[in-house]
Amino acid sequence: MKNESTGRKKSSSRFHNQKSAYLFIAPSLAILTVFVFVPLFGAFGISLMNIDIYMNDISFAGIKNYLKMFGDARVGNATFHTLYFALLEVPLQVLVALVLVMFMTKNTRFHKLLRTTFYLPYVCSMTAISIMWAMLLNANYGMVPYLLGKVGIQMPNLLASVDWAMPTVILVTVWKGFGYTLTVLSAAALGVSHSLYEAAELDGANGFQKFLYVTIPGIKDTIGFCVVTTLIMSLQVFDQIYVMTSGGPQNSTETLVGYIYNRGFQTAPYDLGYASAIAVYLFLIIALITFVLRKYAFNQGGGEE
Repeated sequence: MKNESTGRKKSSSRFHNQKSAYLFIAPSLAILTVFVFVPLFGAFGISLMNIDIYMNDISFAGIKNYLKMFGDARVGNATFHTLYFALLEVPLQVLVALVLVMFMTKNTRFHKLLRTTFYLPYVCSMTAISIMWAMLLNANYGMVPYLLGKVGIQMPNLLASVDWAMPTVILVTVWKGFGYTLTVLSAAALGVSHSLYEAAELDGANGFQKFLYVTIPGIKDTIGFCVVTTLIMSLQVFDQIYVMTSGGPQNSTETLVGYIYNRGFQTAPYDLGYASAIAVYLFLIIALITFVLRKYAFNQGGGEE
């Protein structure tokens, strides 16, 4: 009887704790439902329809939009450029942040000032940043080509070049975003125990070796978090490309989100059904890549969930 009473008390206490936890997450769950799950299921439903932005002549299309998508060369082109952007921008952003963290592992006023300075571009509007860099790099009136011209260097029109437009957009994105990654990694690095650094010093490790063998292992979970979140954002790149190149020249910077916008809202007949099918396709790419990274590349549980 005593064991049964103890078991009931434990079950009651566990239920009370779970109920309190669910109450705390209920507001966030409601926001996710309204702004994530409902639009997601809505996009899937619309992808099965023939529908435009005026809601005229709506009819059921089934999988016709998906079959059309796999025969569309621009979808393949946009997929390639989306992956190209993400696979260059994410490692470069994380690498820049890690290099700077190596020199800012102390919590001094100077290091705080540097972290704040590097973080400032991240809080600015991507649209404003893109306009600024497009003006600075403009071959006709930009400050950068003008200053280089003064020293005898002729800079090509980067944003009008098939070869240089995407790398230029990537570098602008890294410049804007690395401050966020730097801030997160710095916070994690400051949490690494000083006793580990002292032990490394006793073993004769220099500054770079301490960073490589103490700091990096100590913040590897945070690095994984930064890689996954930055990758998700990179696969949805739109603002900077729309402002700086509009997907050109010759669709050399057109990404999936840009093509979704083009087919759904920019080019007649404004096919929302087809645009939604591409959006579902992009969602599956992001979900698959995120799952693989979390499961195999950055599994924090050593093989166990």
